[in-house]
Amino acid sequence: MDEPTLKWRFLSERIFIKCVVCIACVARWDDLPLVSKPLSRLLWLSLPKRRAITVDNLKKAFNCSEREAKLMAQKVFQNLVLTALEFLKAGLKPQEAMERVQIQGLEKVKEFWEQFGKLIFVTGHLGNFELLGAKIAQELPLWVVARPQSPASWQIIKSVREKLGMKVIDKIGSVREALKILREGGTLGLLADQHAGEGSGTMVIKFFGRPASFFKTPALLAARTGAPLVFCYDIRLPDGKHQSNLLQPKQISSEEVESATVWFCEELERAILRAPEQWWWLHDRWKIARQK
Repeated sequence: MDEPTLKWRFLSERIFIKCVVCIACVARWDDLPLVSKPLSRLLWLSLPKRRAITVDNLKKAFNCSEREAKLMAQKVFQNLVLTALEFLKAGLKPQEAMERVQIQGLEKVKEFWEQFGKLIFVTGHLGNFELLGAKIAQELPLWVVARPQSPASWQIIKSVREKLGMKVIDKIGSVREALKILREGGTLGLLADQHAGEGSGTMVIKFFGRPASFFKTPALLAARTGAPLVFCYDIRLPDGKHQSNLLQPKQISSEEVESATVWFCEELERAILRAPEQWWWLHDRWKIARQK
């Protein structure tokens, strides 16, 4: 990408982010779904490549028509904007945000925490995964691994996560720090649903009927450190509140790394089917399938 294009993209991102921040400041919680609609339309029009990827992913995952895929894709974009608004609003009013999140499965997870003193939470870009992390951080010391975004957004994202109780680790060089956290007693949060590429730390698994590359990192870390692995996810409910779900933790041996990665893939697909429009279908998730 040439320098003028990068500058224009950076300026556009800054303007959009400032608009979203201002709206989050003044809007009431219950108004966020309404105000997210015009913003999501703007995003839909300004990201033709992501729009095309989203529609194509939905068509192939659900074997539906172009029209049906477009209608669902528009809801995906609205969910993306609504997630951002909720996240920014939570940074301004953390207590109110946490009151809007119900959590299931916490008692069993705490039993494992008390027994092992370390846990790995693994999830995907479903519902409002930021509020999920914040809710867990109210109960347990949580470090989240994150890849720095563009300069226009990264400092805001990092600042809000820290206000919500999460400690942020830069994804670059994160494995060593993650191992240290788990060995010293802590919990780690990982988003592991994006395209993983190729390499020894990845594997190809059927996901919504097509081959997709997944990271084995969560299972590898669990096997190496003895930290139980917890699949978790969030769903936005019709009333605008959130239900965060923590599945029973699993202990992973070195021989179970691949089967545990398949387990995560299957649980993620099952969770997405509960609210398909709340997952980030705009990721280029099936690069492997296209290349074959």
